[in-house]
Amino acid sequence: MKRWAAVVGAAFLLGLVIVWWGWRLWTGPGPLFLPDRESLPAPSVVQMRIPPGMTLAAAADSLASRGLLEHPAVFLAGARLTGKGRALRAGLYELPASASLRDLLQVLTSGAAVQVKVTIPEGLDAEEIAGLVSGALGFSPDDFLATADSLVMTAALQGWLLKGGEFAAEQYDSLLSTESARRPRRFRWCEGHLAPDTFHFAEGTDAATAALFLVSTQWARLDSVMTGSGTATVLDLSRQDILTLASIVEAEARRDDERPLIAAVYVNRLLQGWRLEADPTVAFILRKKGKRLFYRDLEISSPFNTYRNRGLPPGPIGSPGRAALQAAAHPDSLCRAMFFVSDGQDGHVFSRTAQEHQAAVQEFRRTRGADRLNQND
Repeated sequence: MKRWAAVVGAAFLLGLVIVWWGWRLWTGPGPLFLPDRESLPAPSVVQMRIPPGMTLAAAADSLASRGLLEHPAVFLAGARLTGKGRALRAGLYELPASASLRDLLQVLTSGAAVQVKVTIPEGLDAEEIAGLVSGALGFSPDDFLATADSLVMTAALQGWLLKGGEFAAEQYDSLLSTESARRPRRFRWCEGHLAPDTFHFAEGTDAATAALFLVSTQWARLDSVMTGSGTATVLDLSRQDILTLASIVEAEARRDDERPLIAAVYVNRLLQGWRLEADPTVAFILRKKGKRLFYRDLEISSPFNTYRNRGLPPGPIGSPGRAALQAAAHPDSLCRAMFFVSDGQDGHVFSRTAQEHQAAVQEFRRTRGADRLNQND
C-alpha cells in the first residue's frame, strides 16, 4: 500500500508538473528570435496570411517557420482543448513576436485581420473610384464596376431608385448604351452611387463585397437626407434625381457653407424652367474635369449637356459626399439667386438678375487678369 501510495503521489506530482509546464508554455511569452537569423534583431510584429481553408496544423507550421512558435504540439493541443481547432479566420494578421500561444490563437481566430485604408475623395466618378479601391484591395476594377452596376440596376427595376420602375430603368439603360457607343465616356449605372469617405476594409476583401458596401453606404446616406419637405417634394424628384443634383453641387462647390446656396440656384432654375447650364456636366462628358471649357464644348450633343437640355441630366456625374446630398435635398430656402460665378478665391458671388451676374463676371475677369499680371511681374 505504501508503494502504491508513493506511485500515485509521484504520478500526481508529475501531472502537476506537466500541467504547470503546459500552462506556462500556453500563456508565457513566445520566442524572440527567427530561425537561422539569431544575429539579426527580432521584429516586434510579424505578418502572416491565413488563406481560406488553411488547417490548424498548417498554421502551426507557418508560425514555427516565422519564429513565433517553438512547441507546435502544445499549440495544437491547446486549440483543441479550447474548442478552436477549426476556428481559423482567413486574412492577413499582424502578430506580436513575443505573443503567447494563447494570444496567437486568439488573434488568428478573431477575424481581426489587417485593415486596408481606402480614401475616396468626394466628386470622383465611378471609374476613378474603381481604380482607387481595386488598387488598394487587389481585385479587378471591371469586376467591381460590374457588381456595382448590377446592384443599382436591380434597385431601379424594383422602383426604388427611379420613378416609373421597370419601364424607366429600361429607358435609362438604353440611354447609357447609346451614350457609350457615341462617346468615349462610358456612362454607368453605379455612377454617383459609390460613397466617398475614408473606409477600412479587411485585407483580402473581394470586389463584390467592396461594391456592396460602398453602394449600400451611399443609399443609406441618400435615404437619411430625404426626410421632411425639401427638393424632392417641391419638384417631385426621385432618389436618382436628388443624387444627380447633389453630384453637380459637389462638382461646383468648394466650401460647405455654399453648397445649400448652389443647390438653391439650380432648384430655382428648375422651378423657372431654365436650363441648368452647369459646366461640370459638360466637363464630365468630355473627361475635362478641372480643365478649361470652350464655347464649342458647350455644343456637344448629349442628354447630359445641361446647356442644350432643360432639367436635370439623366444621372449623376460623380459621387457626392454627405454635405452635397444634404444640400441637394434641402437647399437654402431663402436664396432667390439665379446665377453664381467664382469670386476668384474659394467661393462664389450669387446674383438674382442677369445684370448683377454680368457685373460679377466682369469683376472676376478683372481680378483674374490682375492676378495674372502680378504673377508675370
